[in-house]
Amino acid sequence: MIVSPEAREQIEKVLAANPEHVFRVSLQGGGCAGFRYQFDLGKQEDDDIIIEEGIVIDPISNRYLSNSTLKFKDDVFLKMFFLESPDITSTCGCGESVGF
Repeated sequence: MIVSPEAREQIEKVLAANPEHVFRVSLQGGGCAGFRYQFDLGKQEDDDIIIEEGIVIDPISNRYLSNSTLKFKDDVFLKMFFLESPDITSTCGCGESVGF
């Protein structure tokens, strides 16, 4: 997984306020297309894969997201992390879930 400079900058800000945590990227089952992205703060687990310092992913999610780019959108109406992936085969109309 690649982390864009904008996402890295935002994650550094979040982790500076929460130094005991890591930023976790994962997939959760659900949504109308099959999976939804999840971004959390938490403790690092033994089986986590380190993407970059302070950013981790679980092994199962990594199977689907290894070709993805983590990005951060910051505009007037919306601030959010999101993933771009060439492996996505479908998305739902609201943009909340994806299929592989």
